[in-house]
Amino acid sequence: MKLSSHLLAAWATAIVTARAPVPKQCGNGVLSPNSIKDLPAMVNCTEVPAYKCLDKFNGRNNNYDDFIMLNSTDSPDDVPKCEEVFYEFFVNDGSKFDGALVVPDLVKIGDVHIAGDFPKDLGLSTIDLPDLVNVTGQVNMLSAKTVSSLKMPKLEVVEGTFKIDLSDGLAINLTFPSLSQVGAIIIEGKINGLDFPALTKASLITVKSTGDLDCKAFAASVVDTTAGFNKTAERNDAVTCSSNTGSADMTTPNDSDSSSGPSFRANILLLAIFVSCASLLV
Repeated sequence: MKLSSHLLAAWATAIVTARAPVPKQCGNGVLSPNSIKDLPAMVNCTEVPAYKCLDKFNGRNNNYDDFIMLNSTDSPDDVPKCEEVFYEFFVNDGSKFDGALVVPDLVKIGDVHIAGDFPKDLGLSTIDLPDLVNVTGQVNMLSAKTVSSLKMPKLEVVEGTFKIDLSDGLAINLTFPSLSQVGAIIIEGKINGLDFPALTKASLITVKSTGDLDCKAFAASVVDTTAGFNKTAERNDAVTCSSNTGSADMTTPNDSDSSSGPSFRANILLLAIFVSCASLLV
């Protein structure tokens, strides 16, 4: 049976209306609050799944549309190709938070970018993301020399780089009690204490402190988390740390590169057995 042009038009309209732009306050993937009053609506944006879909309706089959929402009765399979995406949380020195940025209920986000527009300073003394658990991209906190308190107590995963630059700033102790997996860690500033008690996996760790951080103790506490590190021409050590008290560079030996590891000793034992058996046949 051949469908009428009216029915075809209705079908096409149904598919199109299954996709709706995210609310205006959600931007197009970037949440950029100017003050504390903007935070609740923007945090709400992250609680509703957002997607980017291939657009077959305007012929750009190799490009993705803007951030959209799908109706609760639809699924990403109802349109050509959709993938779930996550927002970027962006705050700069133009925002007005009266010295304290506290963002409750923000649990999962794509990227976190909280930074002054160098040479302008961010102008915050407190940054607190009390409920943040998962960052699918990167964390960047830069040009923030007035920060004296930085807390992310529930943060567990950062899939990209975790970069905190508090250069020329105040003395500070940093602890990230729940962070277990991260792409890379880069921290600078007047760091007197630094702790990652739950960390199990990091590709590399770099700390440059102008404070009194005990680099040897710190490096020893985290080096085992960098077992997947691969040496390059530019970098030999998985963990590098420098401070007023000294420096430390450490790497966990890879069994495949170690002449004293279990696999090497096993190979020596097998060779000895082979030689012994061969001598019996002579």
